[in-house]
Amino acid sequence: MAKIYFNSRDELIAVDFERVAVIQANGNYTRIIYINKHEVTLSMGISKVSETLQKHELPTALFIRIGRSCIINHAFMERIDIARQLLVLTDGDGHEIRLNASKQVLKSYKASVTNVKSQPINKNTQI
Repeated sequence: MAKIYFNSRDELIAVDFERVAVIQANGNYTRIIYINKHEVTLSMGISKVSETLQKHELPTALFIRIGRSCIINHAFMERIDIARQLLVLTDGDGHEIRLNASKQVLKSYKASVTNVKSQPINKNTQI
């Protein structure tokens, strides 16, 4: 898969969204967290990153917004634990990211996954 390039005044950053697990808002910046926990910070808000995702075809990565400040790659989702308010993302090769989320967000996400069953979830869907 081709990388998506983000250009700012002083930098050009290439992001391989096939390996991105989490996209998190951080004020006017956005943290891109790869499944191996490598992080890149973009000097733009999460809304602009989301718009860029919508413009590009990402065939294997399914990005789902699970709140105002967080987008996850559904392809890495392994477990939703509502009681512990925990979402676990993994690649099956020993890399794991644990995210805390509200019970309401996790219930909505779980319902969208179980209701869809074998159909893919639309990328950039807001839960």
